[in-house]
Amino acid sequence: MAKLKFQNCRAINGENYKALSQIHLQQMEISATLGFGADYKTAEHFLEQCGDGDMNDAVAELWDVVTVDNPNIVVYECWVYLVDTANVFFAGTTNDTLAAMCQWSFDDHSKDGSNGELCKDLQEAFDAK
Repeated sequence: MAKLKFQNCRAINGENYKALSQIHLQQMEISATLGFGADYKTAEHFLEQCGDGDMNDAVAELWDVVTVDNPNIVVYECWVYLVDTANVFFAGTTNDTLAAMCQWSFDDHSKDGSNGELCKDLQEAFDAK
């Protein structure tokens, strides 16, 4: 796999999240459920939990992940929240890569272990950012 790079970090909070694209809002909804459980289903839930119950205190980071060889094309979009947790989606979609970070470590959430290399590449790129 090509070497990855995190770039174009956007701080998302209770004041600016509504300006995001529909896909990004849907990614937030999915991240709410993945990160906090089935009872959390909205972008607002996501921000509330990132802000200890107050979405106005929340900050989540939305990063573009590109290949070093082609930095103008976004391959993945990564939501980093609670400082050490992240969900990664294929760029421009709501398709989860099944590579997620918990406590600073990207882990393979595929059933067959096929995301090991992606997790390794994401970890290297995240640590280098």
